[in-house]
Amino acid sequence: MLKTLRRIIKLSGKYKNRVYWGLVCSILNSVFNSFSVFAFLWVLIHIDNLSMEIIWQTVGILAAGLFGKTILKFLTNMFMTAAGYIIFTDKRLELGDKLKNAPMGYFSKESLGRINNTITTNMATLENFTMMAVDNVVGGILQGIGVSIFLMIFNWKIGAVAIFGILLSTLFLSLIQKKSSALSLKRYNAVEKVTNNVIEYIRGIAVVRSFGRGNAAKLDETFEEFEKTSVNMEKGILVPHGLFRGTLEVFSGIITLISAWLTLQGSMDFKYGIMFIISSFVIYGQMELLANGTFLMEQIETAMDQMDETYNVPRLTGTESVDEKNTDIEIKDVTFGYDSRIILDKVSAKIPAKSKCAIVGYSGSGKTTLCNLIVRFWDVKSGSITFGGKDIKNYAPDELLSHFSMVFQNVFLFNDTVENNIRFGCPSATHEQIVEVAKRARCHEFIEALPDGYNTIIGENGSSLSGGEKQRISIARALLKDAPVVILDEATSSVDPENESELMGAIGELTKGKTVISIAHRLNTVKNADQILVIDRGHIVQRGTHEELCNVEGVYKKFLNIREASAGWSIT
Repeated sequence: MLKTLRRIIKLSGKYKNRVYWGLVCSILNSVFNSFSVFAFLWVLIHIDNLSMEIIWQTVGILAAGLFGKTILKFLTNMFMTAAGYIIFTDKRLELGDKLKNAPMGYFSKESLGRINNTITTNMATLENFTMMAVDNVVGGILQGIGVSIFLMIFNWKIGAVAIFGILLSTLFLSLIQKKSSALSLKRYNAVEKVTNNVIEYIRGIAVVRSFGRGNAAKLDETFEEFEKTSVNMEKGILVPHGLFRGTLEVFSGIITLISAWLTLQGSMDFKYGIMFIISSFVIYGQMELLANGTFLMEQIETAMDQMDETYNVPRLTGTESVDEKNTDIEIKDVTFGYDSRIILDKVSAKIPAKSKCAIVGYSGSGKTTLCNLIVRFWDVKSGSITFGGKDIKNYAPDELLSHFSMVFQNVFLFNDTVENNIRFGCPSATHEQIVEVAKRARCHEFIEALPDGYNTIIGENGSSLSGGEKQRISIARALLKDAPVVILDEATSSVDPENESELMGAIGELTKGKTVISIAHRLNTVKNADQILVIDRGHIVQRGTHEELCNVEGVYKKFLNIREASAGWSIT
């Protein structure tokens, strides 16, 4: 428990003074909580000569206790409870910063589940219950010990019985702690598994429905497993918690019997006997707070372990800035693969500034992977990629990415207004600048036709827009960013003929005066390239202009022939 308290203090970072002040207020609050017992004792001491003066003094003690408790509880909440929300808001932002600089390979299905679980379930547990647990533990311990010492002053035998009851109850409390620790980890793992499967289910909902798998047996099984784990957690602490509460009740009864017996025997004044009986319920009532705090502490400990594991994010390093005058790209003997599978093997190429480079190849040949390596979504296994004459590993990740605009085949748009989706390319852009790039991207007209124009909420991932419209908004976003290098990842592959001319016009605006790297299967997007790189099975097997490659037998010519037969390509 002390270890967990130390971790909480360390986790508080720059807000630890708020936690310390909260602890001070919690300690003082425990003192004022005891004023009601003192008031009762004050009346009992003067029961034989009760007067209005004693009554007013008692009222004063109760009023002071009530006032002190109210003020100190408010201060405890202001310092500690508010600190919990502030601390974990910062922790969420810190995780976001870490994720920004993580390699794309980190974001596997399992990682997404763990990240989501940390940001939602774990963080919610920590911000809602951490400071409450600290308050309960500190208050329970101090009030329990304080009342026990108070009892020993008046009768050491009864005080000793009270302390023995506390010690025995803490034995069962430690069992609750151990059980809770083991079961909390299982429950958090079950929550993470549920999260993973829900993400998978939602992503594949179209497939699930198309194959008539509405029951989603795998998801149902996961929920049943989670239910079983949660029930087992409650059952696991049922017995030790029952023993804990039973011990408190038994010792309250023992102190009551001893006090009554000593009073009847004449060994103790009646007023002290009553005081001990009432105090027995006060002391053990506070132990319930300690039990609640202990149970929460174990869940918090597990949540912090899970959070620390998630925060152990691999980081792309680099601190240098890009030389704006030199944006040449060179790929030198690059080898890369996922786990043991090699995707690119000893690939080399040069892409001069403001040139147009097209990358073609069969599906799975490594085209997109090569582009992802250029912007350092992953680090190469061997070889190097330079930008402006320096290895991209030397650059700060954000600095490197600020020089690239990417238009993906599968466009991602946020559940926000059209304007804010475009503004993502440059957060400081004005409305006028956004309208200007929208016009250049050939999307101003359809945006104006939307119910609220640029202020229209477009739904999650632009669900209310067509594929071509989403693509043009992504181009407007890239235009606003105005980076010197543009990467087009099959940006026109799934666009209908009606949208294609508009889209090609938008791409033309985007690529003016830029270095362009395009992955494409349409002839009109590659034939004007300064160089074409043909990738097959992880190797660059051909390179040259469209005319040069058309005049030699090889993958490119076969590729064009296939496209001509299947998609209406023509070699001109």
